[in-house]
Amino acid sequence: MSYRRDSPTPSQIKREEARRKIMAAALKLFYTKGYENTTTRDIVRETGILNGSLYNRFKNKDEILFSIVSDALVSFLNESEKLMNNEKDPIKSMALPMAAELYIASRSENIAGLVYQAHQSWDAIEQFVDMYRNWLKSVWEELFHKYLDEEAFRLSLITVIGAVGNLCGAYAHGSKADYRQVLEGLIRTASVTFNLPSFEVRKAVDDLAQLVEHGDITICGFRISDLDAIIAQEQNE
Repeated sequence: MSYRRDSPTPSQIKREEARRKIMAAALKLFYTKGYENTTTRDIVRETGILNGSLYNRFKNKDEILFSIVSDALVSFLNESEKLMNNEKDPIKSMALPMAAELYIASRSENIAGLVYQAHQSWDAIEQFVDMYRNWLKSVWEELFHKYLDEEAFRLSLITVIGAVGNLCGAYAHGSKADYRQVLEGLIRTASVTFNLPSFEVRKAVDDLAQLVEHGDITICGFRISDLDAIIAQEQNE
């Protein structure tokens, strides 16, 4: 299963361009002013669109933030699918989205705060779980039959996604924990939660770190591998 869409119509392209323009403007403001201090009026002003154009696409700024994070998750899942196809390694494919979230959170308190904020909504958590579940079920079908029933699998996903959100919260509140050590602990926790067989966790961590730090994963138009420029801006504030 892929989250890539079929060829869009011209009107869909125009609507998506406007949507992404709003999200990019909101991300910039969330980052520079802080999520709580940013209003929808600020976003409209930054985007240069009519007020109604924003509300035709998003109910409020919470929905904008969720869309930013969920689009990032789609990007992570697509990269994971490539990894699954290339290496046939379900463990690393499953952990790549988690690795990406933890990496950006460990590099920037501001971004960590935004990711943590998105994890505070139960509606968002349920949608993250559904996206992750549907993707995993499509690329790793035997996991459902061999280890867990449907409800147990869903609860396991809630456990792991909740852990990722809380770890991002720790980084948002000043934690300087080594990213790879945190990722190793998370993978070990996920392995126990999903009742997976033992494997080389440290090698998986090293491989995932390389993919995340030097890959071409994007979030709302910027590459994770280009985070240094964002970090420099944050440090100069």
